[in-house]
Amino acid sequence: MNLVARLLRILVVTQLLLGTGALPRVHIISPGFFSKSDAPSLTHFEPALETGLETVRKKYPHTNWTGEILHQTSFIDCFSLRDNIQVELSKWYYTKASGEDVLTVIIAPGCFESRYLSQLAAGWDTLLITSIDYTENIADRDVFPSYVTTSPFSPAYQIVYCALLNKLNWTKVYLLYDTNSGSFNAFQAQLLPVRIPANCAVQLTRQQFTSSFSNVSEQLQPILRDFNLKSRGN
Repeated sequence: MNLVARLLRILVVTQLLLGTGALPRVHIISPGFFSKSDAPSLTHFEPALETGLETVRKKYPHTNWTGEILHQTSFIDCFSLRDNIQVELSKWYYTKASGEDVLTVIIAPGCFESRYLSQLAAGWDTLLITSIDYTENIADRDVFPSYVTTSPFSPAYQIVYCALLNKLNWTKVYLLYDTNSGSFNAFQAQLLPVRIPANCAVQLTRQQFTSSFSNVSEQLQPILRDFNLKSRGN
């Protein structure tokens, strides 16, 4: 809640400067798309936003906390969100956003559009928080002055994986990826094999199959034989 406390201090100063006695207001705008299969979608994010708003309303009752989902027909997936976010969010900001007496905060899962969101947030001097994606060099406050993330990802997460595998004494890892699963799994399945440090001393094998195909059993048979050979063999 330290971040919330900082927001409230900013609000108090704003209220004093504007000379208004109205209840200070924080408005959260959350752009994105809806999809059951994609982790960085509003389908999974919106419930957390609603429960989060309920929590801060109880903890900080002297502030008016409001939230809004920004969903456009052009927001279909991570790629279309990236291509359209600056246009659609700018339309909202310049036509529907509240005045100077309201503190606007952008909170979103974050997908491929995080860098473009951060450019807008920096120009508007608006706080941006993402929960899944993050922009490279986010610590550079000259470039990203108002962007923070709660994402556990970092450029060094492969080192963490390697340390964990070594701690467990795992020398062989078999990665089986279902191409019918969500985008997060696809991201990890593609990135992890090429990012594991060369000195990790872990033999990693990557295979894939498609669970929605009718011949899934036929797909898995050679994979299981390969797994047995590499993981169970001497």
